Amino acid sequence: MKINNNFYKIIAALFISTLLLTSCNNETVEDVEEVFNINGLEVLSYSFKEKGVSGKGLSLTTIAAFDSQQTYDNYVNNLESQVEAWDDAFVAKWGYLNDDELNAKEEELNFDSEKPLTDFENQIGLQSLRQKYLADEEVWLNNEVLDEATAPDNNSIYDFDQSKMALINRLGEVKIGITIIKQLTKEQITNINGLVQLKGGLQQRIPADESAYLTIDDGNFDTLVAFNEGDVSVVNDNNVTVVQNSDTSCKNSAKRVFTDEYASGKKVILKVKFDNVGGGLFFKAKAKIKSFKQKSSGKWKRYRTNLGVEVATNQFCDDFYQVTKSMKRKRRKKLKRTITRVGVGNLKARSDGESVIGGFEYGGKSEILRLTW
Repeated sequence: MKINNNFYKIIAALFISTLLLTSCNNETVEDVEEVFNINGLEVLSYSFKEKGVSGKGLSLTTIAAFDSQQTYDNYVNNLESQVEAWDDAFVAKWGYLNDDELNAKEEELNFDSEKPLTDFENQIGLQSLRQKYLADEEVWLNNEVLDEATAPDNNSIYDFDQSKMALINRLGEVKIGITIIKQLTKEQITNINGLVQLKGGLQQRIPADESAYLTIDDGNFDTLVAFNEGDVSVVNDNNVTVVQNSDTSCKNSAKRVFTDEYASGKKVILKVKFDNVGGGLFFKAKAKIKSFKQKSSGKWKRYRTNLGVEVATNQFCDDFYQVTKSMKRKRRKKLKRTITRVGVGNLKARSDGESVIGGFEYGGKSEILRLTW
């Protein structure tokens, strides 16, 4: 039997069409590409239609992906140690100067106190949350009157130390293991309120002053892109979890921020914070101080001076956990003290100030700040 050559052409055409159709059906919304890979850390890029960006094209962003929580923690600790050593070396060299002279020398040399973080971000090509924070803080400082309500430290998306923000992208995203974690903005919290299905089929609104984040537990970038493009309904996908505080007197995450203009043209921002991570996997209690001085123009700048900070934990909602990290004193623009404990159970902070207490020294005075709400 002789088969016409057209038969083979038809079969080939059908085969190619099937391949093309299959390829189109399997194509994802985003095109995720690896741009950096070293020692348990990948940096991936993906595109999405970003709200507020002019034009019809896609915005390209990068996200750091760590192979495990331990790897992520190691990078955080290593970067913090590098920043500490870098800043200590500067003060050791120029510490004989008084505060104004020391700050002038820093400006003269264009000294970046967080250079290890800057270098790391540049090395891996990450558009980091820290860079966005610094830009927002600069805008805030460029005012004669600093409004505490608009301070970047009061924005829930910046609820991290600088070393962590250097590992989180500009949209508040990071990938640890298979899970994508996204810190939510106040606008995003407002948009998802009433959509989040909690256990028992109930719905609960996230209070406006609370922070919250979502996890994409299967690491699906299609889900992330859909959410970033405005499809908030994805919060009810089986593989998406919204982690939030309930509006009660016992919380697994809380913070308090206080501003003190302790002398004419000089002020500090004090913060105490508590986080219980992973349903009792570990907790952190932190006290932090940041220093500022008003310039002759009336605007403000970060200001290096003698700072001290200590932190203590005491009574929680269902248990006692008494630990103290004694006073740490350095000439810094900011300084923190942290208590971290692993495997202590699901401790929750109390609203009456008995759980986390911060002690601070600055400008010749002492201050106590308790975690209350």
